[in-house]
Amino acid sequence: MASVGLQPHPEHEWGVVGQFLTFVVPALNGCNLKCSFCLVRQRQEITETRLGPEDYVCFIREAAQRAPIFALAIQGHEPLLPESLPYTQAILATGRFLNLPTTLVTNGTGLDAASDLLKTLAPTKIAVSLDAADARTHDRIRRVAGVWAVTVAGVGRATEVLAPQTRLVVSSVLIPSKRQYLDDMPARLRDMGIERWIVNPLLRVGRGEIAGGPVGEQAALFRDLLTLHEAADRAGIRLTVDDEFGHLRFEEACAWQPALRALHVRTLPPNVELFRLTPGGECSMGDDILQQVTSGTPRWQPGASHAGDFLAMLSGQRRAAAVC
Repeated sequence: MASVGLQPHPEHEWGVVGQFLTFVVPALNGCNLKCSFCLVRQRQEITETRLGPEDYVCFIREAAQRAPIFALAIQGHEPLLPESLPYTQAILATGRFLNLPTTLVTNGTGLDAASDLLKTLAPTKIAVSLDAADARTHDRIRRVAGVWAVTVAGVGRATEVLAPQTRLVVSSVLIPSKRQYLDDMPARLRDMGIERWIVNPLLRVGRGEIAGGPVGEQAALFRDLLTLHEAADRAGIRLTVDDEFGHLRFEEACAWQPALRALHVRTLPPNVELFRLTPGGECSMGDDILQQVTSGTPRWQPGASHAGDFLAMLSGQRRAAAVC
């Protein structure tokens, strides 16, 4: 999901607390790409749009009245599409006004056109999605021809315009048995002037009683990650493995394979709560984000409930469930 890889705080900064607010923003015709593993599509997050840009602003401001905010992150569909930009601008501008770290994930196709606007909004980090080191493979995965070249050009433009106030990183999905798609990525990133790389194991969203989480056999996944780490190390690229909820069981794996300690696997800090708000007002917390949105998913309604109280209610329900 590229959430924790975009954390604004370094690992050695102990004691961070707060709510990590992540957002999905609407697009009239959906995303401009057609990735089969899209988390937004898997979760069925954009079935209807009830919230406007001003509601996202209200949500952030009210949340900040009740609890510390760790960071804001826009996760999808594609926040730089023209029809999505009013939402993206509202979220990033509110974060800047409140002096909060702000981040976003983009497929990069709108980076060139949006770079000047992003410079004024000054997000802390931007993650650009690239899922293969060559154009042919990447475009086949994304099911749209020509997007690799557009994205790489956008990264070049954004690097010139946004540095040093905004750090650009590249985020890639590791597909089981397809590690070769990423083998040459570190060298490619070095040529692009990108120093940091986030790798996300492919995620499957759960339905009903079926749990969601990483796809593929764990031992093979760690072998692939070690191979990519070694390639990144040779190229001088910092690789971070995203594992928000600890589903990779990294510490357990290291007990039987100490070589895995070379990996930089990042999870949520223990005192940070992760929330995800959809355009319909549905809000999921923690690893409930790896389940489909349903009619039973808690929904925030502007004006009917204070966002800070709504999030506190979700947090309280989760703690009570954990005790049971």
